[in-house]
Amino acid sequence: MRLDELTARTVAAYDALGLPTWPNPHPDDAEPRDEEYSRVTDVERYDVLHARARAWAQVLGALPDVTVDDVDAASLGTADRGVRLASSRPGTLALLLLESDRRRIDGEDVPATLRVAVERPDVVLDDRPDCGCDACDFGSAELLDAVDEAIGHVVGGPIVLLRARRWSAVWYPDGGEMSADGTAGPDFSSLMRLGRRLAAGEQARLPRACEALVGHGWLA
Repeated sequence: MRLDELTARTVAAYDALGLPTWPNPHPDDAEPRDEEYSRVTDVERYDVLHARARAWAQVLGALPDVTVDDVDAASLGTADRGVRLASSRPGTLALLLLESDRRRIDGEDVPATLRVAVERPDVVLDDRPDCGCDACDFGSAELLDAVDEAIGHVVGGPIVLLRARRWSAVWYPDGGEMSADGTAGPDFSSLMRLGRRLAAGEQARLPRACEALVGHGWLA
């Protein structure tokens, strides 16, 4: 089984639900209008994130060496529910799909969110939507593609997550990302080299107080 086949099965299962789609309201990199930053149109639209995650859980859970369990309520943090999918293949990382329902807080509509995490709920690989306001909306295809990509990095492997108190980074074969709180830390290029070495099974010195999670692909 290849990752592209699993993705195709997921897309088919999701499409069968007949859920809403919407185009990119900012085509050709058009700048958002000022009023879009404080506006949330049709907050229900982001419920599709949960549907996509459940389609992935259905497809991955059908694999013979994958288990699916509910995330313990005490571990959910701010999420309302979640599932933990784990492969029995050596060296793999568990995948957590954590759902938070839409709600109204202080008179503001807050959309549903989906966090893609590995091993633990606090090790977040991706969190969608980025914001939820109209200015940050680039259409349903972009939103769902981002979910597929994050899950694909874990399932397809290899992936390396590096975490410190003030910064974090993720390496995968065709790229990587880094986030920091503004303080000085390792440079991006050195972290990507480190990730490549760890994924190859090499011994490498980690930055101070850094945690490394290395995951290989779930698929044969």
